Amino acid sequence: AMFGGGNTAEGIEALHLSAESSQETISEAQRLSDEICQMLLAAGYFRARIPQLPPFDKMLGGLAWCITASNVDVDVDLHFDEEMTLGQKIKLGENVIAALRKMECPCLLQPHQLQGLDFQALF
Repeated sequence: AMFGGGNTAEGIEALHLSAESSQETISEAQRLSDEICQMLLAAGYFRARIPQLPPFDKMLGGLAWCITASNVDVDVDLHFDEEMTLGQKIKLGENVIAALRKMECPCLLQPHQLQGLDFQALF
């Protein structure tokens, strides 16, 4: 086991490698988030450039905006409002996923991937 007995130097090295891979994961997530925001901006969703807006709100609002802007009739409520409760945002996330399915989107995004900010899946 990494923490039980054994060589302390090996344990420290394992922790160091774990911290490095975590940092790489964080920087990769940030890179994907930035790229997605750039795509949302290019599509005309200008709220993606507001630094105070949490990433979840940018992704959720951006997807809802893009679906609405596509003018495809998905018969789902996609209204996004910053003042929404977390529960309302989660419901909107489920509506976004339902709309993407109705649009026959080839990417099978799941609600938990949107809520968990799985930028790899969102990209």
